[in-house]
Amino acid sequence: MSPANSKPRVIYTKKSPDGLHFDPTNPRFSRPDGTSATEVQIQALLEKEPHVALELVDSFLENGFIDYEPLVVRERDEGGYFVVEGNRRLAAIRHIQTNKDKYAKKSAKISALDSIPVLIFPKTDEQEDQKQRRVYLGVRHLFGFREWPADSKARYLDAQIKSKDDLDRIMRELNIKKQEISRYLVPFRLRKKLKTAWEPHKDQDFWVLGESLNRSGIKQYLGLEVDRDSLEVIAFKRDRLRNLLTFIYGSPERNRRDRRIDETRDLSKLAKVLESKAARTALERGSTLEESYVLIETRDETVARLKRLLSELRIVIGVLKKRPGSAHVHSSFKSFEKASKKFIRNAQKPGI
Repeated sequence: MSPANSKPRVIYTKKSPDGLHFDPTNPRFSRPDGTSATEVQIQALLEKEPHVALELVDSFLENGFIDYEPLVVRERDEGGYFVVEGNRRLAAIRHIQTNKDKYAKKSAKISALDSIPVLIFPKTDEQEDQKQRRVYLGVRHLFGFREWPADSKARYLDAQIKSKDDLDRIMRELNIKKQEISRYLVPFRLRKKLKTAWEPHKDQDFWVLGESLNRSGIKQYLGLEVDRDSLEVIAFKRDRLRNLLTFIYGSPERNRRDRRIDETRDLSKLAKVLESKAARTALERGSTLEESYVLIETRDETVARLKRLLSELRIVIGVLKKRPGSAHVHSSFKSFEKASKKFIRNAQKPGI
């Protein structure tokens, strides 16, 4: 095949980090107002949660840069290269080079970082170039062996999917089901619509919101409507979404002490509470999740709760018996215990 007809090759070589740049068009680095972030802003973003690029610093200072893990880059029109894959590693290297005095004892390792391995993707027509990068990033990071944080996945999908055709293309190219995409995209788009109302929760785990929307009771509470073709959010009850954020994250002004969810398995219980008018009213007025759930418990659940309560009270009463003036407490508990055991026996009889 002649050179004119041959496909451009991916080139493995080494480059100075000075000629490598973060890509401001990368959806992971998009700003709330839609503007492009600067190199300095992207560096700061990568150094903190959820990317935590600085956790790579010790490895670079101890082991250097591993040659078989090159950065993936593409040429910039203005010279140098945009990093397609390896932004965290570039951020860690930049941190080291900016703070050479701090790491002076590792000067030999720092010098070795002056030239690092890269794979240069060939320049193609814009449409083909976008497809190559989309497939590469999708397979590698969305559901591949080196996954992005949930928030980064959602940002990427939001930037790629604007219509039914976009959604179908992403599903086809990356072999991802719509339901899986929805788990990231719908909570992210809800969050975008909240704008400043999301600000108090911006440092909280995005994935908890995504998990909560998998529960039908929570979606019903929100009045959530989503376009099936594009996964755009059509409607939701803004005041109830604010309530939900407080239930799952708590309020910063109360140091998150009013949160109702301690772990994701509590979300199923929250969904059941929100399906009941009496229970959700109690929750909205400040009751705990357990206090609200009591209002909708089945008889078997109430019996199980009473058994646990008796077990805990026996321990407490046993401790109090050793203290002066506790005789009446012990006597009252014995009466309560007797009545509770009778209730439990009757509740467990067949047909009752």
